[in-house]
Amino acid sequence: MLFSLVLVTSLIGSVFAFNCSIPPVYVDIHKRAVHGTNDFEYGMFMGLGTPAQNQSLWLSLSSNETSVADVNFCQQGNITDCPDGTGGFFEPGLSTTWVPINTSTVQVTDGQENDNGYFGTETFHLYEHYFDPSPAWMTSVNNLTIRVATNGSDTPGKVGFGLNSGLLNSLYAQGLIASRSFAFYVGSGLERAGGVVNGSTTFGGYDAARFTGPVHNYTIDTTTPNPFNVQVSNIIISGVNGAASNISLLDRTAFPTLPSSFSTGFRAAITTDQYPLSLPYSMTQNFITTLAALPSTNADNSLQISRPFNGTMTIVLSDGFSVTLPSDVVYNASGLSPVAARDEDDDSPFLLSTAWLSQVYFMADYDDGKFHLAQAVPEAPFITTQSKCPNVVPVPYQRSATTFGGAGLIGAVLGGVIGGSAICTLLICVFLERRKHKRRVAVDRALVGKMEPKMAQFEIDEGGSQTSGEVRKGVGSGWFVDRLRGR
Repeated sequence: MLFSLVLVTSLIGSVFAFNCSIPPVYVDIHKRAVHGTNDFEYGMFMGLGTPAQNQSLWLSLSSNETSVADVNFCQQGNITDCPDGTGGFFEPGLSTTWVPINTSTVQVTDGQENDNGYFGTETFHLYEHYFDPSPAWMTSVNNLTIRVATNGSDTPGKVGFGLNSGLLNSLYAQGLIASRSFAFYVGSGLERAGGVVNGSTTFGGYDAARFTGPVHNYTIDTTTPNPFNVQVSNIIISGVNGAASNISLLDRTAFPTLPSSFSTGFRAAITTDQYPLSLPYSMTQNFITTLAALPSTNADNSLQISRPFNGTMTIVLSDGFSVTLPSDVVYNASGLSPVAARDEDDDSPFLLSTAWLSQVYFMADYDDGKFHLAQAVPEAPFITTQSKCPNVVPVPYQRSATTFGGAGLIGAVLGGVIGGSAICTLLICVFLERRKHKRRVAVDRALVGKMEPKMAQFEIDEGGSQTSGEVRKGVGSGWFVDRLRGR
């Protein structure tokens, strides 16, 4: 009886420890200018240091650290096309808030050696931007531990979203988000993807307008380096010999050499660390046979399809969640496929990667041990973020439906009068707000002009010019905010 009372009391205490009224932090994923290079990098809109040095960081589900590239990384590192893909460079000497940490005292959690970089604590900035011409809001995290990479073959500019994510833990501990939860859509603006649709990340919640349909629920696996695992039950290639044709890569009738161990599918980890999918060897061979694929010289080891293909590829999970990769992903402009080559003796995990995530909205909550998948809405016309508290399943935004015929003629007339009045009122408000905004921008620019040193890296115009008061969104981002932030 005493044990039950203690257990119930602890559970009640844990529930009330979460303040679900804290709004989430929304961060765009798109190409932008970054510190230390003229290259535009695709990633999350973030900054580091005081004054802020602009970064465009990628998200990693298997990593816990936040890491950036040292200004001399390209001279010592081993990644192709450097500085492209670094996410920007960091110069600690330019920041007044950088505090170095003795490297030998840092516990490495990502399987990297300490000798390929150095550590310190720094002020970390997350930029929220909704629509032009409004400036970005800045959420700052104090004393975040940062790895500054000086060499290595791993892409340095990334934020770890793993089980012990330093950024998520710090955001929650400093009362900036409601829970250790996050959600994202990777978009298609990554250079390998070749698209133009931007993505987004939401810390402490999710964007209810960025997904649709039923939400599928899964349990986070705390025993593996990558905690997000699912069971794949089928992979279907459509359009091989005509629009109506379907070929399953797990069909033992079509592929007699397929091992019986795959009769019920296979376990795969969800990852953002690579673009192409990594399938079991036998299914990779079935893919090669079906689409006449060949090895390519691409750095990510993607297979190349040797003849034009206008079909699709559908991955079905054991609970029925189905994701279809469109033809321009299965066969891109260079003929590259979303499947990586695989050796027969390769025992590394099977992976559903960024190519698969380009059609998925991903949500996770470490405080209740669950993650959720849903069909993404790539070009959502608006943004509506919701806080996420434990044991609450995310729900997509539902627009209110109205029926013109059911309202009748009187309803139509009244609706027209009311709607017309509302539009006039809105236009007046927009005009007045626009005048107020111009005055605010003028004042802000005057103030910023007096600041020493100037925060030139605080906000970057998408066209490449640095500005003090505006950040321009790229193609494909939502422009309408469905809620107002109390700031």
